[in-house]
Amino acid sequence: MVASYWNLAYYCIMVEMDINSIEFFESEDGIGPAKATVHRSGKLGFSRAANKLIDFETNKFFKIGRKKPDGVDKADILYLIPVAEKDEFTFTVIKAGGYYSLKTKRLLNQLGIDYRNEEESVIFDIDEVRDKEKKYFKLTSRKGKQKAAQSE
Repeated sequence: MVASYWNLAYYCIMVEMDINSIEFFESEDGIGPAKATVHRSGKLGFSRAANKLIDFETNKFFKIGRKKPDGVDKADILYLIPVAEKDEFTFTVIKAGGYYSLKTKRLLNQLGIDYRNEEESVIFDIDEVRDKEKKYFKLTSRKGKQKAAQSE
C-alpha cells in the first residue's frame, strides 16, 4: 500500500500534478455490496454496505412500497423511504449487535415471498435514488440458491 502511494506521488511529481488535488474514491473491499436478505424469520436484514448507504443510525423509520400495477416498474422492485415519524404504515429499524433489520413477515406474505424456503434465498440489491430534495432507496429482488451448511 505504501509503495503504491509513493508510485502515485512520483507520477504526480513527474507530470507536475499536486497529489493533494486528487480526489480518491472509496473501495468496496471489506464491506461488499449494499443488499438486504430475507431471513427465514420474516425479517429483512441489511448488509454493512447497506447500513453505510442508508445510515440506520440517523434513519430509524421507513415506509416500504411499490409502484401501482399500471406503473412501469415490475413487482420485484420495492422502495424504502426514510420518514421522520412513525404511523401505521411505518417499519421500525431493529438493531442486533452491528446488524440492522426490519420486521417484514406480513409484507412478505402479502407479496407472496416464501421466506421459509430453505433452498432458495431472496436478496434485494439496494440503490440510492435522489428525487429533488428527497433521498430514498430502490430494492431490486433476485433469487439465489442457499449455501449448504458446512459440517465440521
